[in-house]
Amino acid sequence: MLVTTEPENWKDIIYCGLENQQIDFKGPQDWVEIGRVGRAKFARHAIALANTLGGYVVVGVLEDENGNPRKYIGMTDKQAASFDPSTVGQTINQYADPAVSFDIARPVVDGKQYVVFVVYPFKDIPHVCGDACANELQTGVFYIRTPDARSRAARRASEMHALVQRALRNQRQMLGRMLRGILYEDRQADPTLTQSVFPPLLERARKHAREKLGALRFRERPLFELIVAPVTPFPDDSLAQIRAAIAAISGPRLSDLPRPRPRTHVQMSAHNESLSGTQVAPDGTNTSAWEYTQNGLLYCAVPFDGTLPSQIEAPFLQRLCALSIAVTSQLYTQLNHQENLLKLTVRIVNSQNLLLHGLAHAETEDELRCLIPDIEVHRERTAGDLEAGGIIQTASALFFDICDRFNAVFDEAGRAEVRLSFAKVVLGK
Repeated sequence: MLVTTEPENWKDIIYCGLENQQIDFKGPQDWVEIGRVGRAKFARHAIALANTLGGYVVVGVLEDENGNPRKYIGMTDKQAASFDPSTVGQTINQYADPAVSFDIARPVVDGKQYVVFVVYPFKDIPHVCGDACANELQTGVFYIRTPDARSRAARRASEMHALVQRALRNQRQMLGRMLRGILYEDRQADPTLTQSVFPPLLERARKHAREKLGALRFRERPLFELIVAPVTPFPDDSLAQIRAAIAAISGPRLSDLPRPRPRTHVQMSAHNESLSGTQVAPDGTNTSAWEYTQNGLLYCAVPFDGTLPSQIEAPFLQRLCALSIAVTSQLYTQLNHQENLLKLTVRIVNSQNLLLHGLAHAETEDELRCLIPDIEVHRERTAGDLEAGGIIQTASALFFDICDRFNAVFDEAGRAEVRLSFAKVVLGK
């Protein structure tokens, strides 16, 4: 999830319906009246979020009888006004070293006012707690936000290692931005360059995929395509750099599209200007094909090999969207292109009269049928935005855009459940 004071829709955050690694909920309260311990609790959440992926603390939502934050009470004017940014910032950063970067937003949703702490991930080094307070904070502790929505001390070696790795990556990114600023100062991007460079490379990648997956799958069967292209072509990376970046990916990998190892294996090939790979199932069937070019184009093709050629399964489509965006985030970050704007395109080829089956959490009960020949949806993001928490948000947005082409309708609770399922895929659960 991209952390910003201007999200596409505040409802997606406030009506999330559950706490997660990036969202915490608090009931309506007055900053002045909650006391030192209450304010220290906010500081703990802020430090933990900043040390992880950044995120939001939403004030004005109570838990229902099942313990889920779904009572949208909102706040009085007096309560909301008590969260003065200067006072709150001074208090929170009394406990954090270095200071946590955050904003306070006051969105009004369905006529109710809320206060939202918008906490940004650390840019240089992680935040350590510099002062103790009762049982809420301990001096010298690094607090982190866990996938099960706890803000607690990092006590495992793997958690400390992740903090160190994130700090090192941030410093590499800062150095990369500085070097690019020196190398490309006063050089203007030619808007026609991308239009002339990438189409022939994309056509070549499709041709390779067609050879590996079979012409029938491209011509008559539904096929998932991911196309990622930088707005401006990169200076060429070497094939060795690309191979090393692919090997260094720690989360979902290109070799996990569409199914994770060890049930499959990948055959990789080197070309003059690119690396390509094919996922091979145990029965010898090629189940996906991908190619990455030296100037930054990524193409992936995955056939929908279901029991019925006129139907695709929604859970499989969800998995493809989630894994595609997760892989994109890691690959471009490993290649140190995290600040470059990327155009993300997801296509479903041969979609006319195709049925979408197994879609949970949608309000629509009618048959979900697409009436257009090909589905194509887009987003523009940087890999840095994706890595900072935008994977689930972007993958979900692409999935909902695809579902719109099948006339599927979701309520807020349904959208929240879909995003939760995306989080489970990305986190490997």
